[in-house]
Amino acid sequence: MIQSSLPIVDTKNQWLWSQVDVEYPTAESLQGRSLYQALIESRQVEELSVSALQPDVVLDDIYLVDFHRLTIMFALLQATQFDSEQQQSLLVEFFTQIIYSQPCSLYLGFADGQPAAAAIVTEQDNQVLVSDIVVKNAQPFGAEKEFALAVLAKWRQAHEFSGQVYWQR
Repeated sequence: MIQSSLPIVDTKNQWLWSQVDVEYPTAESLQGRSLYQALIESRQVEELSVSALQPDVVLDDIYLVDFHRLTIMFALLQATQFDSEQQQSLLVEFFTQIIYSQPCSLYLGFADGQPAAAAIVTEQDNQVLVSDIVVKNAQPFGAEKEFALAVLAKWRQAHEFSGQVYWQR
């Protein structure tokens, strides 16, 4: 079932918007936020079956983003959603403002030592959302849905969870 909006999506969006709600945000980060807001307007949310988790997925190449260098890599992958170098630069400025905090976690997938895929995991009220999925290199992660499942499997290694799972495409 495809949903246009769920409270967990609003939570993720509010978390992202708040990353530049600081005393002196840069003009570029605010412009990047506006670009991102326009980008996600057409995205839809679909329930993700936990039973679809692949037992043979290699999770060793998926990492929780927990320091700034990885945040930059995450931002660069997110920026590939735009063709324009100027728009990419603004999106990088927006995403590099992220401060690690609940309810969202950033994940990166690496292939041959290079960042190849990225996603955000949001947990709230017995729901999990895997969103903002960018897959630059389909090997070894497959398409967006397969990477969403792999990130979910990685996230579940550190979290007890039995609620509803969604992904945003």
